[in-house]
Amino acid sequence: MGVGCWTLGIVCALLVSVGAAAERDTVTEISVRSHLEFLASDALNGRGSGTRDEWLAAEYIGSQLRLWGLEPLGDNGGYVQTIDIERRQLAGPPVLTFGTGRFTHGTEILVGSMSAIRHSGALVRFMQGAATTGAAVLMPEGATPAQVTAVTDAAILIVPATAQARAQWPVAASRPVSLGTRFVAVPSTETARPARVTLDKSAYATVAALPEGTTVSVEGQAAAPTRTQTWNAVGLLKGRDSQRASEAILLSAHLDHLGNRPPRGGAAAADTVYNGADDDASGCVAVMELARAIATGKRPRRTVIFAFFGSEEAGGHGSRYFAEKSPVPLTQIVANLQFEMIGRPDAAVPPQTLWLTGYERSDLGPSLAKRGARLVQDPHPAQNFFFRSDNIRFARLGVVAHTVSSYGLHKEYHTPRDETRFVDYRHMTNAIRSMVKPIEWLANSKFRPEWLPGQKP
Repeated sequence: MGVGCWTLGIVCALLVSVGAAAERDTVTEISVRSHLEFLASDALNGRGSGTRDEWLAAEYIGSQLRLWGLEPLGDNGGYVQTIDIERRQLAGPPVLTFGTGRFTHGTEILVGSMSAIRHSGALVRFMQGAATTGAAVLMPEGATPAQVTAVTDAAILIVPATAQARAQWPVAASRPVSLGTRFVAVPSTETARPARVTLDKSAYATVAALPEGTTVSVEGQAAAPTRTQTWNAVGLLKGRDSQRASEAILLSAHLDHLGNRPPRGGAAAADTVYNGADDDASGCVAVMELARAIATGKRPRRTVIFAFFGSEEAGGHGSRYFAEKSPVPLTQIVANLQFEMIGRPDAAVPPQTLWLTGYERSDLGPSLAKRGARLVQDPHPAQNFFFRSDNIRFARLGVVAHTVSSYGLHKEYHTPRDETRFVDYRHMTNAIRSMVKPIEWLANSKFRPEWLPGQKP
């Protein structure tokens, strides 16, 4: 063999070796960057919930799922689900009444949302573990977010205004009060939600002085409903083992953000596009890269569903639609991992580390960590993140569901400055890469995670 042929042989062998390595390690920084730079670009105008820009993001993600050979779970043999929504709201400010007392939304009170035009119940003071079904529950000053969120069966939830609520009072008062949404032609399985009412200091003192059992009501007049849409992108990798293929792992993220709007407070600004690079284009890219990595490897025993939800920022409509029309029974979804804001490292945890909301609630996080996932407990429990992403939709329906994140409470959150220039691509790439093998283990194992005693939401 001549020198030239020998050299060519070495080069070819190296190229084959590099190609094999690239095939095995499909999560690369250039791939992560290319997806993120499109999804978080000004061209998508902030991917506003229920806008054409959100739809474009869903179509782009769907095209990638097709490229990687996933089965479509969208409409008409595609990957995108079009969701028709009927939105209901009140025609004017609702009022809170009790005996001869009367408070009006926008003055003494703020009504966050209602699920009917009238909510009514007997006043009770919140006590941990006490019954709240159908009552008007008065939360104490200093109640934790977890305590407030846990009250789901009351008629009315009455909370004192925090400093943050007082600062946002004028803006919140100017918005119509929502009566919720329903999916057109899809029967809803949603249960009624409490009307949440925030009281200023004087109004709270008045209600707190009422005797227990006093009838408290909040009511308003409904406006004509309006129609809108949102979009999900969904694909499936069918499990190879007939005994376990009926079980599924759900990997998800939300594809919308806040769109193009003036900054909060109405101040003029040169940049009005809320790009949402970290929130949550980063999570979408994580699920996309996991889809590619898992689809190009050996087919797992369990089915894996990759879902990208619309309108998370507007009330979680995409995840609710998926839950109500799940392609497999929810009892067969053994785990849901939602990916939310992994574009930057969190200084509150060691470098190259992710955290899992509700880590202490189930055995899923520790089990993944034992298999190499760089997952630790959420270092920001006061933020109540376990309840603030699409995972909670499935957790409340019995699925062991958590959110993977590395959000460090950065000041660009929900501002036009959440742009790709702040993304740490090395951190993000390594974070996604670290989850591939543990998720493949979960998809191939017989392990079925469970809630720990007393920790199911």
